[in-house]
Amino acid sequence: MGLHLIKMAAGISSLQQLEERQTFVRVSGANINRLKKTKEMDLIHVTRFFPKRADEILNETVTPPGSLYWVFQKRIQARQKIVEFREMPTEGGPTKCGIVLEGPLVPVEMMPRKAFQGWRYLTEDDAPKDLDHRRGKKEEIPPQMHADLIELCLL
Repeated sequence: MGLHLIKMAAGISSLQQLEERQTFVRVSGANINRLKKTKEMDLIHVTRFFPKRADEILNETVTPPGSLYWVFQKRIQARQKIVEFREMPTEGGPTKCGIVLEGPLVPVEMMPRKAFQGWRYLTEDDAPKDLDHRRGKKEEIPPQMHADLIELCLL
């Protein structure tokens, strides 16, 4: 059985906004005034602690591999594959954990989630399913309305 992490995306209100922030973070040498883009770097989300169950998350024999599920607008809405965990040195402080992410954000079935700090483990049984099958198709219901209907237990 696969194991994943779940994390709040602070200040994010849409999937597009999260994608834009990650694109900006990936850019190395970005001039804030001109937003001049140069070569891309690994996408690393820095957090305070290393997961004790990192080996289970990175287990390549499990399908799907470990992912980081993003929560924003009080719902789990997307995931990304976790490639590795790196030690991130800090000036004069303890080492932090860098979660190296790969690939595009994959939309998932929206699932309500209360706010929390840090990250939490998420088992494969509790993880929402991907919405990849809907890509390229026009949805009949706008995403916000769809989320509201799920929250009201009408879908």
